[in-house]
Amino acid sequence: MKSFLSIVILMSFLSCNSDRKTTESIAETEKPNSELIGIYEFKTSEPRENHYITIDTLNGKFAGLYFGTKDGNDHGISYYGNKLENLIIKKNKIQFEIGNRNLYESTLFRIVKHKRDLENDSIIGVSKSRLKYKGEILKNKFILNCESEFQNCWKKELTFEKLTE
Repeated sequence: MKSFLSIVILMSFLSCNSDRKTTESIAETEKPNSELIGIYEFKTSEPRENHYITIDTLNGKFAGLYFGTKDGNDHGISYYGNKLENLIIKKNKIQFEIGNRNLYESTLFRIVKHKRDLENDSIIGVSKSRLKYKGEILKNKFILNCESEFQNCWKKELTFEKLTE
């Protein structure tokens, strides 16, 4: 079930963003370990602001998405969903980057059956600072450090735990 949900989310996001190169988010890695496939959650004090990473395979290589939130201070929280760019997974290490982020009023972390279901979502802003993540892969979790030139990381260190059914 969780693999199916991950695939549905991944495929809906990739099909809605098909104008971008799909290869930009896929990196050369070791042979994919199926135990890494899944959805990982970083919990915040406010559940609606949680961040998610989905990891799956595409053409025999790892691919992933990052669903996050950005604190707009006076404007409240905004949401984004981006491909994991320059994804590298080797042994117990993971690293990736997130580029420009289109910001929305509602989360993009949901099941979408038709592209038209996303057409009502309008972009409320863009965050252009690149986020760089690097960290460890432990049993059922990632411990990641985030770097950003303009301090746009939610936190410097984030622990994402794998969701189970």
